[in-house]
Order: sequence, then structure tokens, then C-alpha cells
Amino acid sequence: MGSLLDKPKTEYLEAEEGEANGLKYGVSSMQGWRTEMEDAHIISHDLDGLDEHSLFGVFDGHGGQEAAKYAAQHLTRCLLKTESFAAYQANPAPENCQALATALEEAFLLVDKEMREEFKPETNPMGRSGCTAIAAVVTRTHILCANAGDSRALLSRAGANVPLSHDHKPWNEVEKTRIQKAGGCVSMKRVDGELAVSRALGDFQYKECADPKENKVTAFPDVIVLDREDSDEFIVLACDGIYDVMENTDVITAIKGYTTQGEKRPQLMAEELMCDCLSRHSRDNMSVIVVLLPAGQAMLESETGDGVEGMRQRREARALQEAESRASRGDEPGKNPMDV
Repeated sequence: MGSLLDKPKTEYLEAEEGEANGLKYGVSSMQGWRTEMEDAHIISHDLDGLDEHSLFGVFDGHGGQEAAKYAAQHLTRCLLKTESFAAYQANPAPENCQALATALEEAFLLVDKEMREEFKPETNPMGRSGCTAIAAVVTRTHILCANAGDSRALLSRAGANVPLSHDHKPWNEVEKTRIQKAGGCVSMKRVDGELAVSRALGDFQYKECADPKENKVTAFPDVIVLDREDSDEFIVLACDGIYDVMENTDVITAIKGYTTQGEKRPQLMAEELMCDCLSRHSRDNMSVIVVLLPAGQAMLESETGDGVEGMRQRREARALQEAESRASRGDEPGKNPMDV
């Protein structure tokens, strides 16, 4: 892990929320304890005129922020540029959904190819950053999720966890076999003893094979395709700063907990999730996208309360009360609960 600050930066970054295609979404990021913010994200509701198609993505950078920012800026354009997307656009029927899945695979590889040309890593040491990538396309009938690395997406279906991705770690048998076949090794659970993920965009020092799918670290994603169901409540996409300290089921429990407190804004759900992870000692950057599907939106209608804002006020009141109590005892100043 990279250098850490003396105290975390807890400002909410890149925060936004909106509504489109029958979905409500919110996103927010936090630098946390890291000396730099290396995450980026994308939200797009205009996939070249296709109705009811939305794209959400989170990119977790390492070795710099350049790769994550590049991926966020160019993934949509690269997706629309692929031959498979053109084939899907010509027939965007549910039975042609596999063409869209293939387009996501092609888009990841195309972003990676263009990134290499832009960064010129062979001569530019600053062009050697990389990023994990998780991207989901939600259509009227399907959810498609492409993953390269250990950022993660999940679906809450009637309160149950439905994984939309699986982490790519070097010690996984499939990943380890590819790494070794490409001339690498897995040491200390890292590719060549250095990189903690086995799939990523960028990281071109690990990419020497003619076939990009065979590199020690490949940008080729796994894609999960699910039929949507009426009981689908919400999707969460987040970087590993969340999943370092929470399992998928913990995330679902947390989001549902905010809703039972009366919270109706997905942006504030994302922000409170990061606060929960900070209190659980997450030391990484954090980025979270919460997407409410129709069943999730309906779930909010019966809940009452003051939501996340009320939770924040109570947390601040407790911190003030504790500070005053310490002062009256003459104790050393304590840490803000957000700082631990």
C-alpha cells in the first residue's frame, strides 16, 4: 500500500445524483488516508441513441491517477466504436444481448490499446500507471457487468446478494496459470511480487504478449449477464477500498439500513457507506455508485425518518459530547470518529 496521510481527507468528491431510464443513481468518492486520489468513475445514459440503456463504471488507479482518468474519459467512446456494439445497435433485442457483452470485452481491450499509444510507457516513466475497472450496462431487460481487477459490483435481489463480478487475484488458479504461461510468477500473492491484481487497464510493464488476453496482467474482462427480475432492488459498484472491510452482504445490509432510517437519496447512501468503511479502518481511496432499480425505489416509499443527514447530526453530537467530556477530565484531545 502507498503512503498514508496523518489523518484522512473526508471531503466528498465528484458527488452527483440523477434519474434516467427508470433508474435513480448516486455517486461519491473520498480520498481517505491515501496521499493521492486515484479513483475515477463514469455514468452515461446516452449510448448512441439506444433507449433505456445506462452505463456505470468505477476505475481504481494505482501507480498514479492517469489510467483511471483515461478509462473514465474514453470507455463509452470505445464501447460505441466496437463492431459488436454496432451489431447490437442494429438489433437491440434481448436475444442479442451477447453482442453487447462482447462489445464490453472489446471496449476494455480497445481502451487499453489506445492508452498504451497515448501514454508511450516504453519511453515515459509517468505512463506506467494502471487501474482496475468495473462497468455495468443496465438495459430494460438485462444487467451486464464487465470486470478487470478487484473493484466489485453486486445486485440486491429481494435482499439477497447476487454477485455481478469476481475478483481477479494473482493466486486464483486461472489467473496464476496465465501469469506463469506468460513468463511471470506469483510471489507474496502478487504478480512478479509487485502487483496485487492480475487484470487491469494500463500496467504495460506486464504486457508483452501478442495476444492481449494472454498477458501476465490482462485488460480482458469477465462479463456476467443477468436477466432483470421484478425483485431487483439496487446495484452497487465500488472500488476495493469498500470491499477491503466489507463483504457483499455487509454492503447490502448497510444500504438497507440507511433506507430503514428514511434515506431516499442514493448519493447519500454512497457517502454513508464510505463513512462506515472509514470507521472500519479502510485505508484506501473509496468510490461508490448506488443504482436504485424500480423495486428499490418502491422500497423507499414506506420508510420514514431523517435518513443520513440525521445520522450525521447524531454522529457529530456524540463526537462533541465526547470531546467536552474529555476536556472536563483534562484528557488528551481525541480523534474524530471519522479519522479512525
